[in-house]
Amino acid sequence: MPVNRIVDRFRSLVNRGRQWLKDRKADRKAKRQSGLDRRLVLSLSGKRIPSTRQLKHLSRYLSSKEKTTVKMLTALVAVCLVIIGAKYVTVHIKEVPASGGEYVEASVGGPRFVNPILASTNDADLDIIKLVFSGLVRTDGKGKIEPDLAESYTVSEDGKTYTFTLKPGVNWHDGVPFTSSDVIATVGYIRDAAWKSPLATQFANVTAEAPDESTVVFTLKEPFAPFLSLLTVGILPSHLWQEVLPENAARAELNIKPIGTGPFRFKKFEMDKQGKIHSYKLSRNDDFYGEKAMLSTITFTYHEDFQLATDELIGRRVDGLSFLPLEFREAVESARTMRIYTLRLPQYTAVFFNQNKNPLLKSASVRKALALALDKEEILQGTIGYNGVPVHGPILPGFVGFHADVKKYRQDLGAAAEFLENDGWKMGDEGVRTKMLEGAGGEKTDTPLTLTLTTADAKENITVAQIIKSRWESIGVRTELEIIPSSRIQTDKIRPRDYDALLYGEIIGPDPDPYPFWHSSQNEPGGLNLAVFSNRRVDELLEQARASTDADKRRELYREFQDILAEDLPAIFLYSPTYTYAVDRRIQGIETTTIFTPADRFTDVQDWYMKTRRVWK
Repeated sequence: MPVNRIVDRFRSLVNRGRQWLKDRKADRKAKRQSGLDRRLVLSLSGKRIPSTRQLKHLSRYLSSKEKTTVKMLTALVAVCLVIIGAKYVTVHIKEVPASGGEYVEASVGGPRFVNPILASTNDADLDIIKLVFSGLVRTDGKGKIEPDLAESYTVSEDGKTYTFTLKPGVNWHDGVPFTSSDVIATVGYIRDAAWKSPLATQFANVTAEAPDESTVVFTLKEPFAPFLSLLTVGILPSHLWQEVLPENAARAELNIKPIGTGPFRFKKFEMDKQGKIHSYKLSRNDDFYGEKAMLSTITFTYHEDFQLATDELIGRRVDGLSFLPLEFREAVESARTMRIYTLRLPQYTAVFFNQNKNPLLKSASVRKALALALDKEEILQGTIGYNGVPVHGPILPGFVGFHADVKKYRQDLGAAAEFLENDGWKMGDEGVRTKMLEGAGGEKTDTPLTLTLTTADAKENITVAQIIKSRWESIGVRTELEIIPSSRIQTDKIRPRDYDALLYGEIIGPDPDPYPFWHSSQNEPGGLNLAVFSNRRVDELLEQARASTDADKRRELYREFQDILAEDLPAIFLYSPTYTYAVDRRIQGIETTTIFTPADRFTDVQDWYMKTRRVWK
């Protein structure tokens, strides 16, 4: 090999060795610098994770593909965090009722006596009384009696003495403390004839004493089984009513601007120049002794009829309707914004005969013929269908004294005609029976068998009345229908007992005591004996039954009472309906299932709410 080639190869190897040494030296220098840089960075910050400021420069070192990947991963992480957060909130946060909201309810009629010892059957009065006043005891949402203004009570073994211990710290709406003297005064007002309280006869044999400001003792002459249910009556403030003369009680301003101890207090009302109240507003009583209401205010608006009231509900200008007649139910249901509540109500609808107004009804044969002409199933199916059951007496199933075997009048047109024929009523040419009867001048005249059937202006009542008219006229009884506005039937017809036959519903209380509805002492205006029925034996039975605490004895007495009623027939019992009202779905917390008056739908009003708030579980 030539020398020059050997020299060139040697030089090449030397150059490679030098380059290798140079590269090694550069690598070591770079590693030393990297270590220095790392130590420098770590010396300046204790964090090993890039800061936000550092991350801002990340995009300068990423490719387009890497940037897209990072964005997708970031979005995925964000979505996951949102889902996890929402799930956590859902599990750990809940909605609860919140204070506030104004509930507005439409009704028919208007208030007259917002006074628990003067009001009798006017629903507008009773609704407000339920919210403004409190009694010593109350019925809960299931119909059970429990203490209210009373903290506790005891009953003596002989059933004649009831001792109540009052709740401490209860104030009237004007801030004055409630004491036993208010209870004593209220009982005194009820018993005072000058007050003309419809409750007077129920408290006639009751005396009340107050050993101290927190104790009331009631003493009865005889045991009285329904006594506790009487004490649901609202108590009046004696410090205000003591200034009112008894004979002026019905005209006192306190009857429309009441002061009570209930969960709501009077705020204002709107009245026209004729004295008719169009709206009545209550505000929450923040000093209430019990559970305070969620709603801030409750306002009642009053209308001439249920058509107008229902229109207000469907138009959502009000939140509720005090009573939903059957004819408007479909329209309300189709609105889809309302919830309809159907409650069990101890009520019966009957035809009450006023023999004093129409002497032709004094004949038992005529009354029995009228009963035998009717088919209760036909009446039910033609009106409320499955929202009611036929009844044959004044004590309903489930109550002490219910008489399943009481005499029943089932439709028998042949038997009805026979009763009338045997009583001398002959069928005339015009299909109306007549009879020779002595007139006012003493002369006998051919008198047609006619009567007027009166009822309130509601589709259900009118339909029932039309069915009754058709059936009565089929046996030769000329029947005129008299339809009275619901807002006026109490004052114009019922109180003055101005009717031949009255188609009407009566509501009984927690105890089935028929005394208020069938004792002769209740015949006068203001009483509830709509048939104006007088029978000495019935009076005795009802007096004995309410004086007994023995359920078996009461059952026996009530059976005899119902047997007499079925034989004498002062009324035709038709059916027992349910009570239906409608409320906007925004109103929550309504749980009541059993009521004894329509006003009892407000029994658990403190649980009603419109607003909610979120809280951690």
